[in-house]
Amino acid sequence: MSLTRRAFIWSTAGSTVLLPLCLRAQSSNPALFQHGVASGDPLTDRVILWTRVTPPATRSQTGPISVDWQVALDAGFSRVVRGGTAFATLERDFTVKVEAGGLDAGRPYFYAFTAGGQRSPIGRTKTLPTGAVPRIRLASVSCANYPAGYFNPYRCLANREDLDVVVHLGDYIYEFENGVYGDGSGLLRIPEPRREAVTLTDYRVRYATYRSDPDLQDVHARHPFIVVWDDHEITNNAWANGASNHNEGEGDWATRKAAAYRAYLEWMPIREPVGSSYRLYRHFRIGDLADLLMLDTRSLRDQQVAGDDLPALTSPVRSLLGKDQEEWLFEQVRVSQRAGTVWRVLGQQVMFSRISFPGRPVPRSDAWDGYQASRERVFDFLASERIRDVAILAGDIHSSWAFDVPRQPWDGYTARTGAGSLAVEIIAPAVSSSPLFADPKLRELASTFRYLLPHLKYLEGDSRGYVLVDISRERLQADWYHVPGVLERSPREAKAASLVCERGSSRLTT
Repeated sequence: MSLTRRAFIWSTAGSTVLLPLCLRAQSSNPALFQHGVASGDPLTDRVILWTRVTPPATRSQTGPISVDWQVALDAGFSRVVRGGTAFATLERDFTVKVEAGGLDAGRPYFYAFTAGGQRSPIGRTKTLPTGAVPRIRLASVSCANYPAGYFNPYRCLANREDLDVVVHLGDYIYEFENGVYGDGSGLLRIPEPRREAVTLTDYRVRYATYRSDPDLQDVHARHPFIVVWDDHEITNNAWANGASNHNEGEGDWATRKAAAYRAYLEWMPIREPVGSSYRLYRHFRIGDLADLLMLDTRSLRDQQVAGDDLPALTSPVRSLLGKDQEEWLFEQVRVSQRAGTVWRVLGQQVMFSRISFPGRPVPRSDAWDGYQASRERVFDFLASERIRDVAILAGDIHSSWAFDVPRQPWDGYTARTGAGSLAVEIIAPAVSSSPLFADPKLRELASTFRYLLPHLKYLEGDSRGYVLVDISRERLQADWYHVPGVLERSPREAKAASLVCERGSSRLTT
């Protein structure tokens, strides 16, 4: 029987998810683990394990399904160290998430699930190290748009043997109707549902579509993820109480946001907060080498304002992080510095660095430039507490950038020596979304940016890819890897740039 894009089966009645058969042998009882496995939020002694069970079409789809899980020291599972039983339920869209504890620090493990006599793919994960840590390697990614092309950067990361964790900075899915932002018709990559995702069922279906991709499944099976959302896991230009893309006829905003959040927690290998809603910011300690602080710059922010509304842009009452998260950030960084931890790494969504002149309109008010009082408070804190060795990771803008991070690039900062810089910023390109310079007007601005921004150390806006962040006690190195394209599947990649921040310097050099 030949398969087409429409060769799908209906899964759960709760989410009516359409699932590709992926060229498996046809039967009335297809494989139960059609979305693979994943791990995430590793700590020194535990890690989150995830899968989803696709109920057979011949089975009643309302009752729980028993799922056994095992963690082993080897891929052959001859040395099983942990295990248990969980249940895939309709209430959670038949996703399964367990916390495998009692593990040793800084070592790889293998894991798998079984249900209904079938075994899932085998996943590999790794706990965080403790004590004196000499080195860790992170991969920074963002913005994977299913209809825009294949997830070739994920394939490249799945092929790497030298990663400790993948840090995903948001836009894991896109909510748009096919054709609004990328048309997958030619590649047979039309996201389901075909309409814009608005309801809980819609978001579940959309995650199921994305998680059917073999490259995404393989990178999840190969490396643990640490994730946070941006706006497209909800809708374009979302903020705490609304979004520019939440329109008439799309229902109550709070209901939509809650649905997006619930689906995100169900489908992502993330440790779920207890007793708090929209609490995605959290902390990972990597021995004495680094503290990774994941920030939510999306769902707690005030509303975006126009780039030429200067009073609003500088208003002290507007916040990007919200009061509680901002206080949490300062305390975590303070504790990290006092503990003697070598590096502080902030994983967040949008560009932190200034690309607008003081008193002038800002080109991107959706980023920290549009919340200038929030950024000034961060600068005040870094300066007053004499915080050093800070690296800011970002995505969102579908291009590769690197900055020194002075408070004021045109006053009190020396580009040649880095004097005046308080941190560095490393921005990852998109996985598959349209590159920034696909817009000719933005391409024309590139030379202007390079000329007017003395703190800008790298800019490339034509390519997709990822950033490898290699952290040692002496330096933090960022390597940008780009792929040739996303219109055909390919494992090819090339290193495009490499910049280094020496410990104590707060500046990037080649």
